[in-house]
Amino acid sequence: MLDNFSDLAPVLELLDWRIILYLTLSLVILLIAKLVNQALSGYKLNEQITHIDNKAIALSFAGFVLAVGIILSGVLNSPSSTDTTTLVADLTNTAIWGAIGCAMLLLSRWFNDKCVLPQFSTKRELVTDKNVGVGAVQAAVYLTTALIIRASIAGEDIYTLPVEIGLSFLWFAISQTLIFAFSKLYSSFIDKTLHSQLEQDNAATGVAFGGALFSYGLLISFYITRFDGILGLLIWALVSAILLCITRLVVDKMLLPSCHLNKEIADDSNWGAALIEVATSVGAALIITGSFS
Repeated sequence: MLDNFSDLAPVLELLDWRIILYLTLSLVILLIAKLVNQALSGYKLNEQITHIDNKAIALSFAGFVLAVGIILSGVLNSPSSTDTTTLVADLTNTAIWGAIGCAMLLLSRWFNDKCVLPQFSTKRELVTDKNVGVGAVQAAVYLTTALIIRASIAGEDIYTLPVEIGLSFLWFAISQTLIFAFSKLYSSFIDKTLHSQLEQDNAATGVAFGGALFSYGLLISFYITRFDGILGLLIWALVSAILLCITRLVVDKMLLPSCHLNKEIADDSNWGAALIEVATSVGAALIITGSFS
C-alpha cells in the first residue's frame, strides 16, 4: 500500500465525468418514482411528512427511497461497456431498468397491502392512525423487494431485452410469493397474530417483523445472485426461513434469557427487544451469506 502512496491514478479514474450523467439520470428516476408513488398512494407526501409530521409515512417513504437507490446501484454496477460510443445506449439501458425496478417496487406495495397485511387498510393505518409499525413493515417490503430486484438484474445480459425483463418479473413473482409464505411462518411464531399487534399500533412488532423480512431478503437475493435454479431457490428459501426462526429462538433463550421475547415485543411494545431481534437476524443472514464466499 505504501508503494502506491503517491499514485493518483485511482482518484483520476473515480473523477470520470460520466459519473455526473449517471447521477443526474438516477436523481431524475428517483423524482419520477416519488411522483408516481405519491399519485398512487392517495395522499400528499410533503403535507404528511412536513406539516402533519406523520412518522409512519416518513418511515415508509424512507424505505422506498433507499430501495430505489439499491435498485439503481444494481443497474449501474451491472456489466456494461465503458466506451464513450456506447454511452447513450448505456444511459438508455439504465433508464429502462431503473423504471422497471421502480414499477416492481410499486407492485410490491400493492402485494403488501393485499397479501402480507390483508386484514386492514394500510392507507388508513398510515394516514389516519400514523401507525409506525405498519410503516416499518411497508419500508421492509420495499427494501426486501429491492434486494431481490438488484440480484435479478445483476450479471451479463445473455438474452434479448424482452426476455431479460420477463425473467426479472418471474423472479419478482416468485420472491413475492416466498415473502408471503415467510410472513405466515413468522406470524405463527409469535403469541398473538401479527395483524392484531400491528393494528394496535405496536411499533415494536412492525420493527421486528420488518427486520425479519429484510434478513430473509438478504438470503433470497444471495441465492438469486449466485444461481438461477427455481427448485433450488425454493429449497434455499425453506432453509433460510428455518435458520431465521432458529435465530429468533437463540435470541430468546440465550441472548435474552431473563425475558420472553414475544412478551416484550407483543405486550410491552419493547423497541429495545425488537431492535436486538433485528440486529441478530440481519447479522445471521450476513454471516450465512458470507460463509459461502
